[in-house]
Amino acid sequence: MATMMTLGGYAFTLNPEEANMPIPAKRADFLETFGGVAYFSWGTFIEGSEIKLKWSYMSVAMFETLQTKFEADTQIVFTPGDGNSYNVEITDLKGKWFLDQTAGAQFRGDIEATLLIMSEV
Repeated sequence: MATMMTLGGYAFTLNPEEANMPIPAKRADFLETFGGVAYFSWGTFIEGSEIKLKWSYMSVAMFETLQTKFEADTQIVFTPGDGNSYNVEITDLKGKWFLDQTAGAQFRGDIEATLLIMSEV
C-alpha cells in the first residue's frame, strides 16, 4: 500500500495525481553592466518553494477538509511520505463542481492546491 500524504494531521484518502517535488530554490539575480554582467547568488533555500498538488477528482468530504485548512489561514505540517515534513501555508485552493449522474453522488473535480514551504520540520 502506498504511503498517504498528510496535511495538518489529515491523511489524504486519495494522493494527488500530480505533485512537484519540494526542491530548494536558488536565490540569485544579475545586473547588466556596461562591459558585461554581474551575477549575485545567495545559495539555495527550501523556504519559499511551492508545492503544487493536483487531483482530477476527490470526494466532497476530502475537499471540504482541505477547504477548512485553507480558510484557517495558519501554518500546518505537510508530510509527502518521503521521510520529510514541512511547515506550509496553503496559499491557493481551486476546484470545480462535479455532479455524477447517479443520484446523490457528488465529487469535486480539477482540484489544485498550492503549498508554500515556510520551513522544514
